[in-house]
Amino acid sequence: QHGGQLSAVGHDYLGRIRGKIRGNIVLPQAIQGNPEALFTVTQLPSGEVIDVKMKKSSGNASLDAAIERAILKSSPLPKPDQPELFQRVLEIKYRPFED
Repeated sequence: QHGGQLSAVGHDYLGRIRGKIRGNIVLPQAIQGNPEALFTVTQLPSGEVIDVKMKKSSGNASLDAAIERAILKSSPLPKPDQPELFQRVLEIKYRPFED
């Protein structure tokens, strides 16, 4: 039943985090296609980011670096409306061209 916990509320929480990161990113020039990168982000209950690790590269080193910088710049991350939705370790997928 735990898998169903990431309801619309959980998606809203991750969406707010992604939105904040998107607002802080400075995209490099000449990105080919819409590559996806995957990062693991460790945060404190305050939303303060304490660690960022790339799990999957986008294939573009300057884009990967820009995403990592944007994640760090987004600290503290938005907190969930319901404290029980807080996740110390988040997996964040990022594509440069996405709503």
